[in-house]
Amino acid sequence: MHYLRGENLWQTVIHRSTSALNCGALHSIPTRCHEIAEKVGDSEVDFQIRVVENLARKSKEMKRRAAQKPEGKDFNPFLPYDPDLYVGELTDHYRCLLNKFNVMDHHILIVTAEFRPQLEPLNREDFLAAQLCLEARDGLVFYNGGEAAGASITHKHLQMVPLPLSPEGDYPFYRLLTDLSLSPGEIAASPLPFPHLVTATATEATPEECADKNWRHYREMTAQLALQPEKGDELSLPHNLLMTREHLWVVPRHRERHGGLAVNALGFAGTLLVKNDRQLEELQMIGCLPLLKAVALP
Repeated sequence: MHYLRGENLWQTVIHRSTSALNCGALHSIPTRCHEIAEKVGDSEVDFQIRVVENLARKSKEMKRRAAQKPEGKDFNPFLPYDPDLYVGELTDHYRCLLNKFNVMDHHILIVTAEFRPQLEPLNREDFLAAQLCLEARDGLVFYNGGEAAGASITHKHLQMVPLPLSPEGDYPFYRLLTDLSLSPGEIAASPLPFPHLVTATATEATPEECADKNWRHYREMTAQLALQPEKGDELSLPHNLLMTREHLWVVPRHRERHGGLAVNALGFAGTLLVKNDRQLEELQMIGCLPLLKAVALP
């Protein structure tokens, strides 16, 4: 079997994105960016807010597809996947697909080849697939661990968006994490006011060695955060994982939304999505940090 690696992987993502847009398989959702500055400890963070210009197209398509399937909300778009969104195989256990409804260009899905539940504990193979994508393109890998953490599909998958997220920098929390000056395996919390842990990502010679270390550090963080399954339980507790070439961080989750505002893993990089101007006004009233505190563990 042929596996995609490095520049070939990312060139295939770009080529497939163009062809999927041309044939109508890929539906990019237009947004405009808005910033909200808030104080985090001694620093100021410019939260990036993406305001959807037209969500009706996505809602209509999702409702149509759900109506065609007897499973309803359990419809699995990854088995079978849309061949127009297929990028290629990453490993024996993982493949790469395009995110059909993308807000950011070249948003990819890192999907298990066979069905595995989304809350199954992350393993070395998950981290290897993520590492291969990060080596192909500087980006932000994220994982929505369960419905309470923003997952809408029960088939196990991670996601990646290219960096930077904005012309001003990699992502809004970048400086906050970089100021911790952590080495791989050194675990700490940033000034963010909710339970979470951060470490530096591994910088080993091979993707396999990086995956081994990142997985081990992730397990150390989830143990400290009491996220690992109880004995006899096969599923983890809800949480978000985020990983770049420099940082790996984990945030336990309490619920998906606060008020009418939903938060997935990208919220814990400092970027949030709202459906319209009314939701933007609601977010401005609540505040970005209070929203994150409300959906993370108390």
